[in-house]
Amino acid sequence: MKYKDLNTAFSLSAELLKSQTYHDLTKTLINMLSMLEGVEEVHSYEILARKEKRSTDPELLVRRFPMTLDDNATDKNQAMIKNVAFQCGHGTSFTTFNTDPYIVIYLTENAAPEKLLMVKGDVSEFDAEVIRGLSLIFDHQVRLFDAKERDPLTLLHNRQTLNHTLEQVIDFYRNRPAGDVQSWLVLLDIDHFKRINDTFGHLYGDEVLIHFANLMKKEFRHSDFLFRYGGEEFLAVINQTDADGILQALERFRTCVEQYPFPSGQVTVSIGCTPIQQNTAMTTMIELADEALYKSKASGRNRITVLNRSEKEASQSDVELF
Repeated sequence: MKYKDLNTAFSLSAELLKSQTYHDLTKTLINMLSMLEGVEEVHSYEILARKEKRSTDPELLVRRFPMTLDDNATDKNQAMIKNVAFQCGHGTSFTTFNTDPYIVIYLTENAAPEKLLMVKGDVSEFDAEVIRGLSLIFDHQVRLFDAKERDPLTLLHNRQTLNHTLEQVIDFYRNRPAGDVQSWLVLLDIDHFKRINDTFGHLYGDEVLIHFANLMKKEFRHSDFLFRYGGEEFLAVINQTDADGILQALERFRTCVEQYPFPSGQVTVSIGCTPIQQNTAMTTMIELADEALYKSKASGRNRITVLNRSEKEASQSDVELF
């Protein structure tokens, strides 16, 4: 191997290791692969859910990268994605689809959701080795980010990833016409959680948090984003639904929590919600969802409040400031 080639390989590796988030990591790798001689196109996906291989009619729920919020997103590679998901294993493979050469980077181990990059093109032997090396770094970094960006107790995403997720959601709507279908920011707070800890102990409290998080994963869609916001407070970004749809989804979840046999007995949840608007600051939207949550709690708890604008604004405008 020439010194120049070795230097190129190390430079690419160093550039990939600079990434601070999964989004930046994937974007950097796509750009690197796209610049290699012989590469025609690079596509990246996340496989959010799928039926077992034994299914006679296997189906996938796929999200493209950069982010798409469509619950049933499909593109020209759908057949190839399905083939990879049910035929290929973890790692990097060189294959063909319809006689076209492809390099597949597929991460299935400890990476939820599964990550898939499909590189169309025929590369040199040296570049093939570079891709193998970069894919190993990508795999390692994805695992690190997954551990860093998730709450260790509930395995939901943590608060650290929220701003970046909201930025991507807002970008998705930025060049789209306004309509009834949109995304919603939802704050959920377990009612009287301190009483649970004081009565049953923190181990029972942790069990309640785990069960609550699992209910969120079960009741909300794979294409929604779920977070542990802090303590007994959770946050959800519910995508691609209208005002009636969000109320139905939140009421279904509220009822599910109320009826679920938690180890500490009955648990209820108070919920505050607001639409995500591309021209509103993220901090303002979170404050509005928090105001809605406070209203739910002040009104007796175990209920849902949706606010499109702050109810404090009118009263504050009447206050004379000195």
